[in-house]
Formats: sequence, C-alpha cells, structure tokens
Amino acid sequence: MGKDLTGRELGKGISQRKDGRYIARATVEGEPILLYGRNANQLKRDLKDEIETVKNRKTLEAASTIKSDITLMQWFEKWFENYKRPLLKETGIKSYRRKFVNNFGKKLGSYYLTELTQLMIQSAAREMLDAGISPRTVRESAGVLRQCLEPAVINGLIKANAAIGIVVPKDRAGDRRVLTNEEQDRFLLHVREKNNWYEELYNIMFLTGMRIGEIGALRWGNIDYEKQLIFVEQSLSCQYEDGVKLMRFTSPKTQNSIRTIPFFAETKRFLRKQQDKIMLRRKELGERWRNTTEFDDLVFYTSMGSPVARYNIQHDINNLVDEMNLMAIEESRRTGKEPKVMDRFHPHAIRHTFATRCFQKKMNPVVVQRMMGHANYNTTLSYTHVMEDMQREVADQVGSFLSETGHVQGPPKFEYKEFAKSKYGIEMYK
Repeated sequence: MGKDLTGRELGKGISQRKDGRYIARATVEGEPILLYGRNANQLKRDLKDEIETVKNRKTLEAASTIKSDITLMQWFEKWFENYKRPLLKETGIKSYRRKFVNNFGKKLGSYYLTELTQLMIQSAAREMLDAGISPRTVRESAGVLRQCLEPAVINGLIKANAAIGIVVPKDRAGDRRVLTNEEQDRFLLHVREKNNWYEELYNIMFLTGMRIGEIGALRWGNIDYEKQLIFVEQSLSCQYEDGVKLMRFTSPKTQNSIRTIPFFAETKRFLRKQQDKIMLRRKELGERWRNTTEFDDLVFYTSMGSPVARYNIQHDINNLVDEMNLMAIEESRRTGKEPKVMDRFHPHAIRHTFATRCFQKKMNPVVVQRMMGHANYNTTLSYTHVMEDMQREVADQVGSFLSETGHVQGPPKFEYKEFAKSKYGIEMYK
C-alpha cells in the first residue's frame, strides 16, 4: 500500500512524492502504467480507467492475432466439436458435418474468418446452385454456416455474422417429384408383371407414405391386424464408417414421426403376401439366408435376407424405370406413336405421391399430416399444386356463393326512366 507524506494509506499503487504530487503505478499484462496528479482521489479514478483501457486494448490485440491465424474450416472444426456435436445423435454426426464440408467448406474453407463477406458467401451459394446442387442442400449448408459463425462473433473473432441475410431460393412445389396417376399405375403394373421381389414393399409405400428408413425398420410387431393399424416407431440407418457398412435402428426423424397409419383397402392383402413370401424364401435359402438376430422379425428384406436400405430400392427403381422406357421406345417403333418415357424418381417421391393421393381423395389435411408424421402443418399444405386443383373443383361445385338457391342471379337490373316528382317534391323513379 502507498502512503502520503503524513503516513496515511492511499491504496494499492498510489503514493505521494516529496514535491506534493501523487503518483500511480500499475502493470497490465507486462505493460507499465504511470500517472501523476495533484488530487489523490481523482488519480485513483484515472488509474482505474487506464487499467480498463489497457485491458480492452490487449483483448482486442489478442483477438486480432487469433483472427488472422484461423480459417473458416479450422473454426468450423472447433465449433462443431464444442458446440454442435454434443447435441447430435451418433448416426447424424457425419451427415450433418458433410452438409457444410462438401459445400461451403469446399468453396470458402481456406479463407480466414476476417476475409469473409456476405457478398462472398452469396456468390458461393450462387455457384453451387449453378453447378446443379439443389436449393435445399445449399440452404441447409448456409444454415450450418450461419450457426457456426454466430459464436465467432460472440467470442470476438469477427465483428458480424456474414452469413445472415444470404438468399437461397426455395424449391418450388411444382418441382417436387410426384408420380401422376398414370405413372403410378404403369409402374406398379410393370412391377407385378416382372414379378419383382419388392412388389409388396412398393405397394405398402404407396399405401402408407412411409419413409424408406421407416419401411426398412418395420417389424411384424408394429402391425395390428385386428385394429388394422401400422405403428411407425423407428427408422433404419445405413452408413459407411471407415469403409464399413453399418446398419442400426434409430429414433424417427422427429417426435411427430412416431405415429399410426390405418390400413387402406389393399394394405392387409399385401402384408399377408409379404409374410408368406418371406417364409417361403427362408426355407428355400436355408443357411444362406443372411438375416441376423438383431434384424429378425422385419417385414421387408432383400432377396438374400439383408435389411432393405435406401440404395437397394433406388437401384431397383432405376432398373425398373429404364426397362419401362426401353419397352415404350420399342413399342413406339412398331406403332409410330410418341413413346411414353418416364423420368427416374427417388424412393422419397413415393411418399410425396401418397400425400398427393390423399388430397385427391379429399382427405382432411389434419389427418394427412398425422399419417405423414409432419411436425409442421404447413409442410402438409405445401402440396399447393394439388390444393389449387381441389379449390377450383370445389369452387365450381358451389356455384353462386351469394345466392340461396345456388344459381347465379346477377345484380338487380334498373330501368332508367324519366324522373317524376312526388307530392313532396322529391324526384323518384317511375
């Protein structure tokens, strides 16, 4: 403690010189501070302010040093390990990381955080879209980037989040792949005529709208024949980790994905057919049947007894559609008519098709939402191309909305005649 000339304590770092002036000394992270003044109390305040000023400057200098040394990719790895990974399911860690690494990570990962600008990120997004990457993928990757940069702002690494305000167009509802009624009928007819192994699986997908992972995880214990209900309770995840294929059961996509789906007229028949087919196939293959205890009691398997993954169905759909198109082209050569060529589609398109058929059957949107397992009601209503057709049909059926009889009466007609004055001198129509 410093003292004045009379021996009175002045506080840490404060003392009085023989000429009567007060002196204040301090050291902040190796930097000395030396102040003089005639008033001891004022000098104490000045010393406190100067210490804070030096501390802030040191912090900014340290942050500046860090910022100049860390790239976006390096910061992403730190952020992912400390902020995001602890919140993710084990099966979702690699896919979530790929959303960023394969997109903005490739485009901008080598830049320093301080170099990033909103225009740079927007340009990268535009380049990805031009390269054929779907708007949804770019939008999800931009979302990861935005989350990643927010803690960088809070930690003083950058002044602002450059990913805020990035514009990525949404997929148009019309771009969602939905099979027409004719395409659906042609596809299922071809599947039946080819005696395709997955005939029952395809029909159940068209009858339930289940995701391919949910179909793969469906067990016989999830089916109640008496109440005619299917209980969707889990999903089958298939991933390659270090070159090894791993298949495991996981919880569904969202809490709303845990749901019940009622049997439609044909559901029970296809489930019974599948049950008989699997029993027969097990006997035919004997020890060559690949099923393990972990995946016992599944409803659907490959023809060799392995659980059904997305790539199994995607590969099969591609082959089926290619066969259909070759047959259509060959028929057009014989008849001279334009071939009915069908575009390939992803298994998820069957789910979209199911929702579309529900609306075409005039089912209540809330019921459709529950069967689809949508967490958001607006997601169910995003099938606007179907809703617009239904709205037009309903409007045509209603007819006149203002007439009690339902017939359009039109506005009342007035005949403009000569004015005549009443006895009160008011002009009135005759």
